[in-house]
Amino acid sequence: MKPTKLRKMDRHTSCLFLALLLIGASCQDDSTTAPDDTTAKDNAVAKETGICRVCVCKDGKVNCKDQKLGTFFKLEQWAELTDINPTIVDLSDNVITNITIMADLPIEELNLSNNKIENIENASFRDLQEMRVLDLSYNRLTSKLSPHAFEGKFSAEEYEPLSSMRTLNLAYNQFHSLNQDLFEHLPELTSLDLTGNPLTTIDHVTLIAISSLPMLKDLRLRSCQLTEIPDKFLHTPRYLEYLDLSDNKLTMVPQELEETKNLVYLNLNQNPIVELDMDKEEALGFPMLRKLQELHMCNMPELRRIGTGALAGLKTLSKLHISFNPKLAEIAPKALARPDDQGENYVWPLVKELYLQSNNLTEVDRRFLSRWEMVEKLDVSDNPWLCDCSTQWMVDDLVTYVERRATNESEKLVCQEPIEMRGLTMKQLHDKKSHMRCVDKYGNRPERDGAILLGTLIGVLLAVPIMLSLMLLWRRGYFGWLGFRGPVNVSRAFYKRAPADDNYI
Repeated sequence: MKPTKLRKMDRHTSCLFLALLLIGASCQDDSTTAPDDTTAKDNAVAKETGICRVCVCKDGKVNCKDQKLGTFFKLEQWAELTDINPTIVDLSDNVITNITIMADLPIEELNLSNNKIENIENASFRDLQEMRVLDLSYNRLTSKLSPHAFEGKFSAEEYEPLSSMRTLNLAYNQFHSLNQDLFEHLPELTSLDLTGNPLTTIDHVTLIAISSLPMLKDLRLRSCQLTEIPDKFLHTPRYLEYLDLSDNKLTMVPQELEETKNLVYLNLNQNPIVELDMDKEEALGFPMLRKLQELHMCNMPELRRIGTGALAGLKTLSKLHISFNPKLAEIAPKALARPDDQGENYVWPLVKELYLQSNNLTEVDRRFLSRWEMVEKLDVSDNPWLCDCSTQWMVDDLVTYVERRATNESEKLVCQEPIEMRGLTMKQLHDKKSHMRCVDKYGNRPERDGAILLGTLIGVLLAVPIMLSLMLLWRRGYFGWLGFRGPVNVSRAFYKRAPADDNYI
């Protein structure tokens, strides 16, 4: 064989060998990557089984809202979520009736609202040591709910309560009372919502249950049919800042509020309080609340009057809502004022937001606030204002303050009385620089004084000549057809009736 042919064969052989090497390498790469693809597929299949097959599992959230679920997931199903590490789980708007034990997961917020939950098994949440918010509102829980439902971990060495829990929502269930130990496993609870439960009264065991929460800051007792707040109820939760007592049956401001040394927000809307007056024992005003900043007293169907000093205990008040009270006709000029330490002068809180719309007020006294120009939000619209000298300051000054904060808002300040000014706005009176006269306490209208005086004068001037004319005609006997003949005829009649006695004259 020739040398050239050998060289060609060597070249072909080397090319073939190189090709075989490349194929072998690619096969080896495929064999090493194949197991990784299989693992990824297996993980994907795992995620689509169990809970995530029914719910949406994404970005650390498990969304099972409104999935017609009637049965709570089992412990092993919850354990399948370990790789997902969910922090938020939403099981609201289903028909679940019974809650069972959950697996150890880093859940921080658990929403079980709007179900039909009647029972929670003991220690159902014991492994959720990072849970901060638990929403059980709009269910069928009753006074039978056991404290063990919120039980934490037990061990030979120590007991671990649910120390991360901060917010518990039990609103709109069927509690008539609370187990006195219901919150013993929630020592750090700061927010409790009992809205819409038919408590009717805060009995002794309920008082103990709520008083056992020393860190409580937010307490909501709206629509609980309460008629009073018992003594010592607010003594223990000394950090309480937010209190909602709206839509109950309170007839006076609870004096127990004085125990709340750190209260910042208070809602008394929709209670049948009739009057606040420090001078009347049965109509007490507010006790001293040194840190209260916001007060709501709206939609109160029976509220008629707020007397002098009724709000004087609210030293730091900055937001005052007194609106939509159809019978509220009077707020005393010094309702907010309190005597200073020397008792010689008065001081007022620096109110920044004032809402007095849709009441039955005819006037607001300038002395109600000390610094009207400092108010940042102001609404006094939709009241039957009396436009006279008592509200002249509103025309001169208050219209300006309102306009600074919202253009054309002062046009909602409409005169209702006196009738001659009905329909005029205080803005119109302000622009005309009108000076209004006074209406007295009987409702007399000075705008009619001129017409009344003129009518009286004309009547007197007409009455004098008419009376003189009638007297002259009578004396001349022109009324004889009525049986009156004047003085002459009367004399003649007398002499005709005299007896015939010569000695008579």
